[in-house]
Amino acid sequence: MAQISPRLARTYFAEISAASALPLDPDDLVRMVRLRQHGHVVIGDIAIRCYKHKSKWTYDERDIRRAAQAFADLRLDLDDVVEVQLPPYRDRDEEDLEERGRADWRESIASWMFWSARHKHRLERPADEWSDDSWQRIGPGGLPGELTWEEFTAAYSGRRQNIASTRPLELMTRSDGILFLPRAYVELLDRWEQVTEDLVARARICSRCRAQGPRWGAWRTPSPLGYVTLCPPCAGATFQRYTGHLRGVLYESARTRSTRADGYLCRLCSESRAAVWDHCHDHGLVRGPLCGSCNTYEGKSTAHSFLQNKEGAALHLLECRVCMERRTLPARYHAALARMHVEATERHIVRTRRCRHVPWIEDVELAHGAYRFELSCWWHKATWTKDVTVAETATLVRTFVDQALAAEQAGTVVPAPRRPASDTRV
Repeated sequence: MAQISPRLARTYFAEISAASALPLDPDDLVRMVRLRQHGHVVIGDIAIRCYKHKSKWTYDERDIRRAAQAFADLRLDLDDVVEVQLPPYRDRDEEDLEERGRADWRESIASWMFWSARHKHRLERPADEWSDDSWQRIGPGGLPGELTWEEFTAAYSGRRQNIASTRPLELMTRSDGILFLPRAYVELLDRWEQVTEDLVARARICSRCRAQGPRWGAWRTPSPLGYVTLCPPCAGATFQRYTGHLRGVLYESARTRSTRADGYLCRLCSESRAAVWDHCHDHGLVRGPLCGSCNTYEGKSTAHSFLQNKEGAALHLLECRVCMERRTLPARYHAALARMHVEATERHIVRTRRCRHVPWIEDVELAHGAYRFELSCWWHKATWTKDVTVAETATLVRTFVDQALAAEQAGTVVPAPRRPASDTRV
């Protein structure tokens, strides 16, 4: 089996399928967006397996060539079309978690249209009329709200809107308010839905106890040969729990290099096999083993998102001995805590009373011994700045750390500062 890199796979696939009647998007072979969920890239109705070889993800060259040739040979009658009926608007927050992320090409196209209709709705109206939900209703032209077909196609011109690694908008036509796609293409997208759902169904089953896990891949854990599915009890029984034996040890030390992180359970989510030793970048000390997902979240998400949304985030950061002894957090979290303090307390004045809307914070900079935040209120078209001094921020950080440690000692969940809910009253 000849193993090739994702970039080479994309090159081979693009060359072989260049004459295909379908508008294909082989970039998915590099992005691998569903890798954790089911370990494949699905192009059309063909699932191409991803392999892990020497810690890098690869493809079997034969799989790539066979799939590309199948699309090169595909025949598509552009005159044989069928009507496409799109589903009504659905609020994502009200969607069942089991349904969220399900392969549904009609829902995907509808979401693009509803997004465009909402964007137009807000551009053409003052903010106090944004609550009007007329943009959610399909109009006589077959599109939501006041959106026109020309506006929709112009908005997505040049964008690579992708379903099943194909671009449906390039094949879509419209007549008398009705949308059409080639019959063979609709049948292919229907098969894509089934292929994807079959892959997800198999990948969500615990490889040990056969329990069924969440469809979005929360039980999937990395291994030397790829992802495996283990429920939290089975993962806990398989991997060691970290007990802090490297606390105070330098990340670059020989002791850390000689201890494999993947023998431990992730200390943050306690559900997946660890992949790396996380460490404090300010002081260079080990914090503990993390799975790839939690490590990426801590390193690449915004600091305030990590503190607000990840349970146990504060205590994990305090695994750095220097941070613990000084009752502080790494520098990038100082601005985050100052920002959350501003979100919770800062309001502008409207007719002698405080506005009840949470302000939008555009930017922050550290200058002249203070964090300066630029705030705005869309409802009242107000903009202003707010400074939080370094000394004030240090107090906020220490208070937050003390609360986290007190919560741990009391055996309660560490309180995470959260963005306050907006109130529509003034």
